[in-house]
Amino acid sequence: MKYKQLLFLIILLTYQLSLCKEQFNENNESVRKIFIYTSLGVLEVLSIGIGYQISKNAAISIKGSGTWIGSSALCFPSSGMGLGFKLSYYKPILFFNNFSFEYISYLSTTLDWVHLGYKPLFKGSYFDFNLGKETINECGFNFFWAIGFCISAAKESHVVYFPSLKFGLNYNIY
Repeated sequence: MKYKQLLFLIILLTYQLSLCKEQFNENNESVRKIFIYTSLGVLEVLSIGIGYQISKNAAISIKGSGTWIGSSALCFPSSGMGLGFKLSYYKPILFFNNFSFEYISYLSTTLDWVHLGYKPLFKGSYFDFNLGKETINECGFNFFWAIGFCISAAKESHVVYFPSLKFGLNYNIY
């Protein structure tokens, strides 16, 4: 049964991709409207998001992310997970084509395991400013990358200032 569902999903994605490619071929000025993405990075270990392209120059997305935070035990870094948003502006600059600002509000940290008492909902913030390269005018799977600077400020932890480096895949749905 699982194999039938997987086969159906692959056929559905292939059909969606062919329809989307036809739409983009009809009008070369088209840009995506809805997209999903996942990325791996240095301080922001993993993120998954869904977004909307507002115009050919701007996009907004919501994301879930896991990052390293300051303060550690046994020389291993602590981590934090949360929800946030990403704002992107698209304009060619040298070999980059976008500038992004990302914000994550930590909802849980590994430090919660140590402190079993009072647990506030808001446990700190993560900010990321970066320049990168991303394809917004082709349907289907596309590779993207970004470099920049990030700040992780979790409660009960040291503030971490660190260079940002990310690689990921996005899927431009429509």
